[in-house]
Amino acid sequence: MKRLFIRWLLFMVAAEIVASFAAWHGAPTDWRGKPPHFWYFEILRLRYWCGFGLLFVGLWAIGWLGVRRFSPTAIPAMLAALCSLGTEVVTSIYFWRSLSSSQASYLGWSDFRRYFWEHLNSWIVVLIIFGLCVWCLRQKGHHSRSVVPPIESSPNDRTPQPHPPGKMS
Repeated sequence: MKRLFIRWLLFMVAAEIVASFAAWHGAPTDWRGKPPHFWYFEILRLRYWCGFGLLFVGLWAIGWLGVRRFSPTAIPAMLAALCSLGTEVVTSIYFWRSLSSSQASYLGWSDFRRYFWEHLNSWIVVLIIFGLCVWCLRQKGHHSRSVVPPIESSPNDRTPQPHPPGKMS
């Protein structure tokens, strides 16, 4: 369970950073002065994301304790998706409010709706792509672990036969 949680957390952090990078516009061509850096704004956003992420993980745990007896996988998974979406929405709201209007407009986000939909859409696309990659890697791993007994040829009819259990050459 601990390994799964760590993998899920790393997956979500990576999705958050890649989605932010996809929504990043950088400085406009007429920018004067020191250009804004992605990591300055991403660290600011990640501070909000971590705080709200912990809040929603707590809400998920409380919900999981309440609904796990009804469905061991489906309902907790839907609750996790809702909590992830909630984390993104609340993080976006508070991050946007922390920016000055000049910072937001210079970064290419003239209004909150535009920023919110750009970031949310890129986050969903990144999650889908990452999810498909993880699924493909897991499927590949399951196929490579399939147990097929080695074949040895029969001395009588030259037809390959499986090894008897316990006898491997």
